[in-house]
Amino acid sequence: MAGLVAVCAGSDLMHPIGALITGGVAGALFVWVFTYLQNKTKIDDVLGVWPLHGLCGAWGGIAAGIFGQQALGGLGGVSLMSQIVGTIAGISVAVIGAGLVYGILDKLTGLRLSEEDEFKGADLAIHKISSTNED
Repeated sequence: MAGLVAVCAGSDLMHPIGALITGGVAGALFVWVFTYLQNKTKIDDVLGVWPLHGLCGAWGGIAAGIFGQQALGGLGGVSLMSQIVGTIAGISVAVIGAGLVYGILDKLTGLRLSEEDEFKGADLAIHKISSTNED
């Protein structure tokens, strides 16, 4: 999945070998960052949404500027600097937008469960269903 997310940014520009390298780097980045976030920082991102879509997507945007070059078998007509600027702009919009949305939600409803609900788990506390089969 990480490779697919990364390659999509430049799938129309890259040579297949460039796409393979992009996907391989994305896969390694995802595994390393997801493992680090789960084990070291204790950030609760069970599905790995940030490392998968955020990090691998950013890498893919930049990789399109690298492997899209004619010198590396790509179609050309792409600028590495433009890809870097576009990636930074996309990340900025996402961070600012998320900050606004989650800031407003936090003020209106709060973002955390109570300690008791955290212990029970969101599935049981909010949805009244178990996350495991009870049969």
